[in-house]
Amino acid sequence: MNLTPTNEGRKLKRFGGLKALAVSPTTLLFRSHLGDPGDSSLSCMPDLSYQILGVLENIEPEMVFSGFDSSQPDLPHLLLNSLNRLCERQLLRIVRWSKSLPGFRNLHINDQMTLIQYSWMNLMVFSLGWRSFKNVTSEFLYFAPDLILNQDQMRRSPIYDLCLAMQFIPQEFANLQVTQEEFLCMKAIILLNTVPLEGLKSQAAFDDMRQNYLRELGRAVHRQDTGAVGGTSQRFYHLTKLMDSMHEIVKKVNLYCLSTYIQADAMNVEFPEMMSEVISSQLPKVLAGMVRPLLFHAK
Repeated sequence: MNLTPTNEGRKLKRFGGLKALAVSPTTLLFRSHLGDPGDSSLSCMPDLSYQILGVLENIEPEMVFSGFDSSQPDLPHLLLNSLNRLCERQLLRIVRWSKSLPGFRNLHINDQMTLIQYSWMNLMVFSLGWRSFKNVTSEFLYFAPDLILNQDQMRRSPIYDLCLAMQFIPQEFANLQVTQEEFLCMKAIILLNTVPLEGLKSQAAFDDMRQNYLRELGRAVHRQDTGAVGGTSQRFYHLTKLMDSMHEIVKKVNLYCLSTYIQADAMNVEFPEMMSEVISSQLPKVLAGMVRPLLFHAK
């Protein structure tokens, strides 16, 4: 769909305006939810123990509804608007979840915001895969309790190609019979799997936190090992390969998301405020290669 100069100019002008701000709207939004970096409630995390799984289970966000009305006409912008509303609600829950994640608030507040802004889509897509694996068969994608797409609905949707790519995740969960413990550890690691090229302000604390969660995933794998995929080391290999695959899958989603954002007026698609700010200020950096995915395996 072609953009008029007015629509394109309005969106691109927003990119330039955000860069010129000393404190961006994104920063203000995330600071308000993450809290003061000097907050005395910052958690300590010298080491993870068996208790960490209880914490991860307790802080896992509940499913949220999209507000999708299935009685509406089957129009692309109505589905996309519902997905965007869902993403906004999930983004808020990701911020709150990360705030409660052991070790995360030991990082500099700028690092906290950066990690969330670079990984939010990865976390959403990964969690979509988990909901789909746990609640429906491989023929469906479980975006929300009120937004579950079957194969025919996916085919008629504007995101059919993305659905095909994202279905790989629940299929792998099923192939590997991933446990709740493994999923929770992997989700924490995915938050820590994309970093700026220049590194982080709290690099040492970040490295320790990431290694702790990798060790905890190793413990979860050891507890699960049934020999189904060749033992503990093979299982860990397959789970880390799955996390590596998230980068390419989410890159496709990010490209579509940014393209839709730029064409939003012409497509009659609405983007909520927080999601809009993150897309406009961070996705161009991600797609331009200004971030570094932390891969477990060479391509």
